[in-house]
Amino acid sequence: MDRMKRSCLILLNALVAAMVGDACGQVEAPTFVDVGAASGLLAEGLHHAVAIGDYNGDGWEDLYVGSRSTGNSLYRNNGDMTFTEVGEEAGVADEGYTNAAIWLDFDNDGDLDLATGNGFAFGGSEPAPNRFYVNQGDGTFVDMAATFGVASTSMCRSLHAADYDGDGFTDLYVVNLNSANHFYKNTTGQGFSNVYFQTGTVDTGVGMGSIFFDYDNDGDQDLYLTHDANQTNKLYRNNNDGTFYDLAFLSGLNYQGNCMGVDVADINHDGHLDLYITDLFPSAMFANNGDGTFDDISIFSGTNDSGMTWGCVFLDYDHDGEWDLYLVNDYQFAPISNILYKGQGDMTFSKVSEGDPTLEHRHSDFGLAMGDLDRDGDMDMVIATTNSDTQPGLALLRNDASINGHWLQVKLIGTQSNRDAVGARATLHFDGKTRMDEVNIGQGYSGASTLDLHWGLGWSPSVDSLEVRWPSGEVTMHHELAINTRHEIWEPTNCLADFDYDFARSSGDLLVLLSGFGQFGTPTDLDGDGVVAASDLLVFLTVFGTSCN
Repeated sequence: MDRMKRSCLILLNALVAAMVGDACGQVEAPTFVDVGAASGLLAEGLHHAVAIGDYNGDGWEDLYVGSRSTGNSLYRNNGDMTFTEVGEEAGVADEGYTNAAIWLDFDNDGDLDLATGNGFAFGGSEPAPNRFYVNQGDGTFVDMAATFGVASTSMCRSLHAADYDGDGFTDLYVVNLNSANHFYKNTTGQGFSNVYFQTGTVDTGVGMGSIFFDYDNDGDQDLYLTHDANQTNKLYRNNNDGTFYDLAFLSGLNYQGNCMGVDVADINHDGHLDLYITDLFPSAMFANNGDGTFDDISIFSGTNDSGMTWGCVFLDYDHDGEWDLYLVNDYQFAPISNILYKGQGDMTFSKVSEGDPTLEHRHSDFGLAMGDLDRDGDMDMVIATTNSDTQPGLALLRNDASINGHWLQVKLIGTQSNRDAVGARATLHFDGKTRMDEVNIGQGYSGASTLDLHWGLGWSPSVDSLEVRWPSGEVTMHHELAINTRHEIWEPTNCLADFDYDFARSSGDLLVLLSGFGQFGTPTDLDGDGVVAASDLLVFLTVFGTSCN
């Protein structure tokens, strides 16, 4: 579709949506409740960064919060929508004016490690070093930043991660203020090597936010970088040889402004990721044309509001199967409220937060992250905000939309690929519809959301299939997934009889085989005769005790 046709179609869809809205009445109001104080998120300070991840592997998402005036906080999820602060005992209560934080499993050992990006230390005139906390598997962490070569003091603004070179280990990207950004290649879980020059991603501007995503659908992770101070943003295309090339001008993404955050989603379900940028002046929405170029649809989409806008996140808050968008503002800098946009599925959005004090949240808000913190099936949101008399601690916007429709959550776990499965693309088919999403680490500004993928299904009673394109290039199909539940999907190892995906055939695999005895059409049918029987046990015994490495 050419750009003129697209513009006309967007306008037509907007008119139709407006007429339908008038005819059918008001859209059902969002159902968010701020339970931050009641949940125990009472840390004082100028909160700036927030990262969501299950650091202790108990099945509940935890919170790490970076502050500019007090020690950072680690909130352990108690499983009942309350949290216990354990930063000191875990060894991660850094006092480094933290602007950014992300969770990532850099050594593929099955638990999440923690990276933080710092600015000036409290009461000091020199920047504090960044930290890299390695998870010890017992609830504690050890800072290995100096040993790993990532203890930079270059005034970090945001952190992001992806396996840019496809070697199976997650790499680290650090956005700095007025100094060269760092691109740290993961050296097989043993440390990092700064390859910003070799990759062709040297940038010394007023960097603010970035995001890895596959904008051209070629299977690798590209990088978009935002700038403040009226500097031009950059789109680094991954050349799939360890290098990148800036195609911002040719793609139409050479946006120039006072930009902060960025997030991506396939807002019109055409199989291509679209992009949203927050700005001090009107924020911007760009539609991906699928040919390497983007169109600015900010006005058409209805998302071109101004404000001191920082974090942003795409989510389906009401389970209608369409991408919605929430963004946060520093209300003390410019008296403009936070905004929740409801997606219409046609690249247009409508504001649904006006008059809702919970969503408008008129405070100094910066980082924003989402995750299902109470495991009720919908996405909750956490805002890193400034502590005050009217805002005692963090804002935790509990979403009560799980009663509004069906949903599906998926946690992808890499084996051949990086353990986080960052860069994996999942395409869901249901009720004649197609919905796509990617796993990424770090989005918006100073925010890192859950690694789980989440889709609303409306009232569709089932899903047809889920196609996963893993970072390794492996493509798997998954059928008959139960709805209204969370699934863990492991990447196949291509290792015969390795049912627990540890690259070895051992007693654990034998137990899986025996539990499937008599079943039909399962992965434990090793001889392919359609049923799990004694013949499959004989096949298993021929490889028992061997590995695939």
